[in-house]
Amino acid sequence: MAINLYSQEAKKSSFGIQYTLSYDFYVYNKNRKPDYIIDVLHHAPAFSYRIKNHNLYIGPLLSHVFQPKPIGSEKYDNKAFGLHFGYRYYSNELLRNFRIFGQFHFSIFWVEYRHHQLGLPGGVTETEIRVNNTASFGVDYEAIPNLHIYAGTGFGSYDGFFLILERVNLSEYIGIKYEF
Repeated sequence: MAINLYSQEAKKSSFGIQYTLSYDFYVYNKNRKPDYIIDVLHHAPAFSYRIKNHNLYIGPLLSHVFQPKPIGSEKYDNKAFGLHFGYRYYSNELLRNFRIFGQFHFSIFWVEYRHHQLGLPGGVTETEIRVNNTASFGVDYEAIPNLHIYAGTGFGSYDGFFLILERVNLSEYIGIKYEF
């Protein structure tokens, strides 16, 4: 039985646009009670630049915060806005138009929540900055020339420094990319 392997096209560099839909959910939270679990759905369009097997991307971020029940007296707003950027390294083609990749992804977004208290003023709206960093791996398939469909999974943290694992989240994503 023979397995045919294909080499990657010798395209040196390209610009592209991409859209990623990702879902982050907590699996471990050292400092909070179990009811402090907030899942986040990210809509992440981006501009990308690829040089051989290296890809850099940056773009705006729209996040939907899912809070199953209020945390004490805190109720989070559903929508958050921010910025995301990342680095992706592609393997050579394993099969025709099929590659795997490793990725580091960072996002910074502003979340508003309303904190209720007894007495005056009753409720105060506060803004919190969330920093998410994720390491992941995925697969990329070039469906037609220059149009890529990709999906991946990884783990990360909502702590400020890369992969400090006091609040661990899993991340699943799917996306589409067009290279010019």
